[in-house]
Amino acid sequence: MTIRRTFDASSLNEVANDPAVRPTLGGEGDLDLSDLVSDPTNFALVGEHGGFVLTPLSPGNLEVHSMFKPGRGSATIAAMRSAMEWVFTRTDCVAIWSKVPKSNKAAKGFARAGSLRALFERNHELLGATEFCEVPIMRWAMNNPSLETHGERFHSLLETAKREAGSNLPEHPHDAAHERAVGASLLMFERGQPGKGAAFYSLWARFAGYQPITLLSVAPVAVDVGDAILGLGQEGMEVLQCR
Repeated sequence: MTIRRTFDASSLNEVANDPAVRPTLGGEGDLDLSDLVSDPTNFALVGEHGGFVLTPLSPGNLEVHSMFKPGRGSATIAAMRSAMEWVFTRTDCVAIWSKVPKSNKAAKGFARAGSLRALFERNHELLGATEFCEVPIMRWAMNNPSLETHGERFHSLLETAKREAGSNLPEHPHDAAHERAVGASLLMFERGQPGKGAAFYSLWARFAGYQPITLLSVAPVAVDVGDAILGLGQEGMEVLQCR
């Protein structure tokens, strides 16, 4: 599923004002999202059948507003997962927040598929009885099996370099949670967020019993991962030194 950022509200306005969608957004009358979408502090992400607008609540915390044409099912879920990966790996976001009307069963299922959990409930002036939900970055990563592919990509390159260098350090056994943490961190490095990537992985590692990593420099990016020193960034991954 391809998700892209936009500053043009035309496609989202079309979806938001669809007769099947407009009542779920609260209020009355036609919606014009132009000011919201064109604001550079927000993130408007669109796909084929709709999209999302994420607005900052505080540094690192974004509230998401979703709007999709009905009946898209799995395509909508795929778009949500792509958007979450986009936001968590390309920005400083560490948590996504959302208001989910209790009467909207589709929205509740959508939230559960994205690992959002209700923090509290209250009546909202536009949405009625509403669940106020959140997904932190760590839960997103640990519930995201697609990240394992990126973790395995990282470990394949590292273990090959160690063998070629004659390293005596043991190879890492497959560990699904570890692969997901590594995969999420790797995507952050590759998408211009080296500080976030190092901090995210090191937090997970300390809690899980693995060795944290050290960001040695950001220009160019160099990282000490224990077994080796790596160059990590938008140009790819390079083993600079094996131990």
